[in-house]
Amino acid sequence: HWIYPSERQFYEALRRKNHSPSPTTIASIVPIHNAVNERAWSSILSDWELRSPGARRANAGCGGPRLRSFSGDSTRLTPRARIYSWLGYERPFDRHDWVVERCGGEAVEYVIDFYRGRGGGLSFFLDVRPKLNSWAGWKLRLGRLVGL
Repeated sequence: HWIYPSERQFYEALRRKNHSPSPTTIASIVPIHNAVNERAWSSILSDWELRSPGARRANAGCGGPRLRSFSGDSTRLTPRARIYSWLGYERPFDRHDWVVERCGGEAVEYVIDFYRGRGGGLSFFLDVRPKLNSWAGWKLRLGRLVGL
């Protein structure tokens, strides 16, 4: 898929975001971070790109979709997260925006809200969905709504 950051790169990225991680904990954090990103990618594939008949056709013939780019911004709430927070739910602790490229070059943007899981510990809930900024995103969401 992609190359994950080294422990040093991860540490420096956290420091740039004004976090002060202990260098000794980074060795534990990096594998968790990578596993959560793998879970997000797995959800994009199984819940969206390989589930929808139209997306399956768009991904045929080139080995499947690939991650074109991503960005993270824990300070920006998605519209869904904002509405949920108004209703009293916990805000996500992070947000990622991923651009997935299908065969033929079509790009579909996804948003991922990262929430703490129930029961404490290392439990996470990921809310992964296509953005509604393209016809492809709308088709995926509408298809899921009607069971396709």
